[in-house]
Amino acid sequence: LTHGRGIVTPQGVVLDLEVAGVGHRAVARVLDLAIVAVVLGLLSAIAELFGDTTSTVLQLIFGAVVIFGYPVVAEVYWRGRSIGKAAVGLRVVSLEAGPIGFREAVIRSLFQIIDLLASIGVVAIVTAVLTDRSQRLGDLAAGTFVLRDADGTVSLLAVPFTPPMGTEHIVAELDVASLTPAEERVIRSFLLRTGELSNDARSSLGEDIANRARDRLGHSPLLIENNEMYLAAVLAARQLREGDLAELAIE
Repeated sequence: LTHGRGIVTPQGVVLDLEVAGVGHRAVARVLDLAIVAVVLGLLSAIAELFGDTTSTVLQLIFGAVVIFGYPVVAEVYWRGRSIGKAAVGLRVVSLEAGPIGFREAVIRSLFQIIDLLASIGVVAIVTAVLTDRSQRLGDLAAGTFVLRDADGTVSLLAVPFTPPMGTEHIVAELDVASLTPAEERVIRSFLLRTGELSNDARSSLGEDIANRARDRLGHSPLLIENNEMYLAAVLAARQLREGDLAELAIE
């Protein structure tokens, strides 16, 4: 569920993630369509250098490759972004706020035609308005949604996370380079809101977030077995690597 500038988990925790609205997504879409149109225009000019039949075949191939391939390549290799989304400050993520993969990007790309042609895009707008995370049909099929300011441009209160006692040597060497800003904010939100949870919800959500972080970062569960200590260590390591809060993090 969405709630103001955040997402409410089934355990009742409001995460600091802002779902992109229809307006911002529409602007990003228009920018991407303009880029696709320019590329197709250039490729069409090249195709016309050949005979009529060959030109027609090439234009159909170029059209399919660019229209379907551009969003897939961009979102997989640019961590959920296309040029249009980057310009507006949007990013596609999984339902757990993690990076999307090739499968999700392909599904979203294939559904863009359905979204566009169904009542000239009305279906896409209606589903985006009615769903909790402003998802179009492609998002619902792929299990994704779009965030605003997923690169961390939203101003958040600076909170230093110190290495849990006994983990200082682990934090000093912990590899957190592949942690995305959205995933970092999910962990941050959980740790700052543990007091709002019942013991069962706190344990369940902590285990889920910690396991996803371990899988994402390739960390062994034996590294730091306590889930909350592990998550705090991850954020402490992240702050140490980034430098902005390094001194506070080790005080």
